[in-house]
Amino acid sequence: MAIRRLLLPTTLGLAHAVADGTAGLLLGGLPRMMPLSHVSALVMLYNLLAFGCQPMAGWLADRLRRPREVALVGLPLLAASLLVMRAQPILAVTFAGIGSATFHVGGGALALCATRGRASGPGLFAAPGVAGLTLGGLLAATNHILIWPFLLLTVILGVAIAALEAPALPYDEPRAEPLFEKHDVVMLTLLAAIALRSLVWTTLQYFLQGRLEIIFALGMAAASGKLLGGFLADRFGWRRWTMGALLASALLLNVGGGQLWTLMFGVALLQSATPVALAATVQLMPRQPATAAGLALGLAIALGGMPMMGGWGFTLGSPPILSLIALAAAILIGLALTLQKRKGAYA
Repeated sequence: MAIRRLLLPTTLGLAHAVADGTAGLLLGGLPRMMPLSHVSALVMLYNLLAFGCQPMAGWLADRLRRPREVALVGLPLLAASLLVMRAQPILAVTFAGIGSATFHVGGGALALCATRGRASGPGLFAAPGVAGLTLGGLLAATNHILIWPFLLLTVILGVAIAALEAPALPYDEPRAEPLFEKHDVVMLTLLAAIALRSLVWTTLQYFLQGRLEIIFALGMAAASGKLLGGFLADRFGWRRWTMGALLASALLLNVGGGQLWTLMFGVALLQSATPVALAATVQLMPRQPATAAGLALGLAIALGGMPMMGGWGFTLGSPPILSLIALAAAILIGLALTLQKRKGAYA
């Protein structure tokens, strides 16, 4: 793959780190500005906007045929959230949620189109996000609310994204035959697999609240897994890599014995399935890349977090249960990829 094709996804990934870092800084700083009961409500508002609105934002980006412009709308909204966070925290969370939703769908669509449907593009885009979110949350938790570096990076990366050559977009391509048999069944299966993988990660974060050094280590492991997972899946085959990685993750989460290094490897393997999940979702909707990104990065992630919001955290947090959830995700994503008609692509 030509190096120049990776330039836009890499730049989008760096912007993703700043965008998610902004959200982490904002949400992590809320407890110092208001009672915890209000913080919980604002976190729920952010999640509703940032994840639940992604399919709608993706539909709009595809309808307008302007994923880059939609992504670039999100960055100043995220920057504005930091500027008003102390005076108007509700407005700040609203800006951050809408900005995150629009940036994710536009950036995800561009990253995949830039690498022509390969998993490496989504990997380059997704990996820095978890690192940025971890760093932003860590800065807030240690009372280092550094606003101006985030604002400066937002401007620089926004200009870079606007200046880089746009990839060919699929909107004017002839309507092709469906890539998958039983399209709706495969889509539901794939989204369920993404939701289950997300649930494992969300549960781990819930149980490790307050243990900043472990959260940081796992965040870096998750970022590494997402980055390498896309390239490795393209190299060894989507189905082969994702099923193997998720099965190994299930084993490590169950028999890790509380060792940090086994947990880090388990998390890295768990998150290495993310690029394939996004790329496969877009393959199902080849002429709607932003909508597909919204479903995979937004709706499915939101569904994966619902059990935690319902108070099931302690029930789901034991290693055997987490392993079973990861195992179920492996089976579902393997099934979804197996149903694909072009059998050689995801061997």
